[in-house]
Amino acid sequence: MLSHLLKENASVTVSTGNVLNVSDLRKKAGQKPTDELVDCLRSTFAEAEVVESSGSRLVTRKNNDLLEKMKEHTRTDIKIGAKIFLNHYSETCLTEAVEKLFETLNVSYLDNLILAFHPRAVESSAGGETNGEVKEGIIEWAVGSDNAVGNLRKLWSILEKYATDKKIGQLGIADLDVDSLTDLFEGSTVHPTITQINLAACCVVPPQLQEYCSQNEIQLLTHSDPQELLPRLMLDDLELSAYRAAWTTRYQVHIKCRGVLAAKGFIVSLAHN
Repeated sequence: MLSHLLKENASVTVSTGNVLNVSDLRKKAGQKPTDELVDCLRSTFAEAEVVESSGSRLVTRKNNDLLEKMKEHTRTDIKIGAKIFLNHYSETCLTEAVEKLFETLNVSYLDNLILAFHPRAVESSAGGETNGEVKEGIIEWAVGSDNAVGNLRKLWSILEKYATDKKIGQLGIADLDVDSLTDLFEGSTVHPTITQINLAACCVVPPQLQEYCSQNEIQLLTHSDPQELLPRLMLDDLELSAYRAAWTTRYQVHIKCRGVLAAKGFIVSLAHN
């Protein structure tokens, strides 16, 4: 189904556009994050429009109303938040993910951006937790990974530059234990003001983490995202066995005064294995 879309390009980016305007997807509210992403990709491929640019290939949805939705309100009237999922250390991939987000939304400023970096993600057959089980009250990040915090700091420095240039308002991080969060916070010039923990662990929030966030004015939020959002089995199911997800971004656009979700979508970079 996808061979005519992807061929043998070294770089393929898939942009779902605004998935809120797709009736089949609206009927599936409350899905698990991986299932939602897979359905959005499948729907996009079914109505695909392909754009060639500088040796890369962009696959998006025909009749996508994302930019129209963005133009319905002034930039000051909307709030744009995004989360980037990265399962291997790559400064190039992180930069590409941020720039592609700006390009897709046709904006020069994001209100907040959260980084989910899990360098030791192990493939999961069901798209569930991958870096070991998530245990209630316990947060373990990058267990067994060499120099994970050092690599995270390098990635963070890229985001810091965007924040310093006033292109991103707030920076956040997902799933760090208190020691790793402390290392990141104390080693950064633009501190994380948001940290996310998985719902499976939040019923008993680790007291040290809660105290540290309170002392340093870090907003502590919960999420239900797996550590690997697009695992191997799901790529196989999408007929993408020859590819891996280099990075994935999920974005949401809210109307500030009403708190209404105006647009939502995913951007996925596919690289050959």
